[in-house]
Order: sequence, then structure tokens, then C-alpha cells
Amino acid sequence: MLGRVLVVDDNVMVRESYTELLKRRGYDVLQAGDGEEALDVVRDHSIDLAIVDVMMPVMGGLEFRQRLQDTAPSVATILVTGQPDRVEDLVEDDPDFQTGRVSILYKPVHPVTLLAEVDKRLVKVVGLSR
Repeated sequence: MLGRVLVVDDNVMVRESYTELLKRRGYDVLQAGDGEEALDVVRDHSIDLAIVDVMMPVMGGLEFRQRLQDTAPSVATILVTGQPDRVEDLVEDDPDFQTGRVSILYKPVHPVTLLAEVDKRLVKVVGLSR
């Protein structure tokens, strides 16, 4: 296995497509439908990377990311959003964006772009090799 990735998205079709793509690439993939469910997954499993939709019911991606940092600070995060203005202000103020621990992808995300970003985060931040 190349690493364990958690896919967090309230859209089942998106979550399943990301999961299938990542599994074909050789990643071990877990899923959650919102931030609260994702925190439960993180409590029960170690993960290397979380791919997180920003806009979700119950607990959105930004709140989940903050809570993930508090409980598992070594986990890299890719935020996915269709609303760039909701996250771009964070880039300037958050040191994790500067170090590469956190990155942003904008919807719609092309499969090649997603795989490249996952590979990059896991190699750069977590130290896993491809």
C-alpha cells in the first residue's frame, strides 16, 4: 500500500469516484460523508492524507480540518471546493499552506490533477514514496 487516504464528501458519487480512482492507484482508502463521521474514522484508523470537501452539512471541511489538526497534526489535507473565495483568505494566514501540509483543489477536479496532488502531498509532507 502506498498510504491511507480518507475521502470526506457528502456527495456519494464524488466520494465513490475519488475512492475508486485512488484504490486503482494503490492507495488504501476510507470514506466519510461529513466531518463528524470523518472524525470517527480518524479515531479508529490512522490515515496519511484527508481529501475534504469544504461545504458539507453537519460539520464542514474547514471545521473538520481544524479538529483533525488538533488530534492528528501529521495528516496532510487537500481541501476541495467549488467556492474559492471561502478558502483563499486562509492561504495567507495559515502556515500549513506554506509548508504544503494543506492544499486546495477547485471543482471540478480532473482525475489526473487529483492523483498528482495526492502523490505530491504524500511524498512531500508525509514522506511516503510513490
